[in-house]
Amino acid sequence: MPFLSLPDERELLRQVAGGNEAAYTRIFYTYSKQVYNVAMLYLKDENAARETVQEIFMKLWLKRTSLTDIADLSDYLFILTRNYIYDGFKKQLVKQKVFSYLKTQEPVHPNDTDHPVQERLYAQLLDKAIAALPPARKKIYLARKEGLTNEEISHQLNISIHTVKKQMQLAMQSVRAFIRERIQNWLL
Repeated sequence: MPFLSLPDERELLRQVAGGNEAAYTRIFYTYSKQVYNVAMLYLKDENAARETVQEIFMKLWLKRTSLTDIADLSDYLFILTRNYIYDGFKKQLVKQKVFSYLKTQEPVHPNDTDHPVQERLYAQLLDKAIAALPPARKKIYLARKEGLTNEEISHQLNISIHTVKKQMQLAMQSVRAFIRERIQNWLL
């Protein structure tokens, strides 16, 4: 999509390269609508297209000392605009990939206002599950909860390590089943 050119374009570029703001303003008013149209073609968003026009002409002013090397300003502006938009697309794609990656790495945080209430309810539910255990299994479970090893529990209760392991396994199954059943009832 080539732009229309000014008849005295080479002279205007030389003047802009020398810092002439009037020449720059003439170039801006001649080409800004065309840069906007190219931006709209790719972006389909008026605000983004206006922002692109501003960025392109700011780049043009910042690179004004090298403008005398440009053979065709309309082609140069088209390529500058297209490359600026493509770079924006690439940056957006990278941002989306980084965001997606970070979301997978983020720990899930419960709602801070509900968290203490949920913790208290879960603690009460666990206490009820433990209270429902048979007395010997309950002793083993509570000893483990206090941090004792299977050997220490075995010595303390004067039972075999195999019995401790088996009773602990059964206690965990009972506690899990108790909690699962109560939670399913709450959800219904």
